[in-house]
Amino acid sequence: MRILLILTCSLFLSFFYANAQNEGIIVSAAVEQQIQKLSELRTAAEKNDDLENWLAYYDEAAISMPEYQPTLTGIDEITAFYQQIFRRQDISILQRTAEEVVRLDSTFVEIGVFSKEYTDVELDTTFSQNGKYWNIWGVQPNGSLTLKGESYGFFHPVEHPEALTIELSPEPSQAAAFYSSQKIPLELRAYSALGAKYVTMRSGELRSEFYADDAKFMPFQEPTVSGIDEIKPYLIKYNQGNVTIDSIETSTYHYEATDDHILAYTKFKVKWTVPNFSGRTEGKGIRIWQRQADHSLKIFRLIGSHNHLD
Repeated sequence: MRILLILTCSLFLSFFYANAQNEGIIVSAAVEQQIQKLSELRTAAEKNDDLENWLAYYDEAAISMPEYQPTLTGIDEITAFYQQIFRRQDISILQRTAEEVVRLDSTFVEIGVFSKEYTDVELDTTFSQNGKYWNIWGVQPNGSLTLKGESYGFFHPVEHPEALTIELSPEPSQAAAFYSSQKIPLELRAYSALGAKYVTMRSGELRSEFYADDAKFMPFQEPTVSGIDEIKPYLIKYNQGNVTIDSIETSTYHYEATDDHILAYTKFKVKWTVPNFSGRTEGKGIRIWQRQADHSLKIFRLIGSHNHLD
């Protein structure tokens, strides 16, 4: 059945590209339905602890950014992560629904929501979780789809975040050699530096200028914030309070560029101080930059997550 579905997707996508090369990021209902079917297959594989079929969708050099877990690069690290997560979680309820699919040439960004209930067999505790996810699908030469990237997070705080992480080898994976900071263009490095400056200034108003009017922002442990009229007051409120940013590092880990958009995987590290206490925060995210009429870039979609730190 899975092979038949992949062949069907391949034929459909070949037809789609032959007839819709110039439709920008608009995705037809039929394409959304095909991706939803793939999402349903993956959901079934996860719920049934079918690790082999779950992993079969990933590209060898895929980038995975789960909530709390430091970035995973390549199929070996992704396999190690899900082997432990599948073993720990006895899933009773799992639903995943694509709400939007954004087309960036031969890349499809599936953006959706999920709900999950499971028992952690090590903690002997039942968890109920709701959140958001991104799947980055790449079209292969034969028309099939493979996962080039993913991220997911939650709409709420999560108990025992350490149970959603694994220890990775300190040695970089073989796939990590494919990604190099030296390949990141000056334009993205400049936006990253400016964004870091605004964070240090604690200016939500200036940070909001990075976002397009119809942007959607999926922050850490909170619901999606949609449109600049919601994003601007959210960022202004978020940046209030007696917090001093002692140092900040932001970078683009990998990117894909089209004529009008840039898909970027990012990382950050922040050291901060509040009265009588200092701490640090690390995380990552995926964003879609959209080229504006004046050739500048603004954020069209963004999902952000944190790493769990001891």
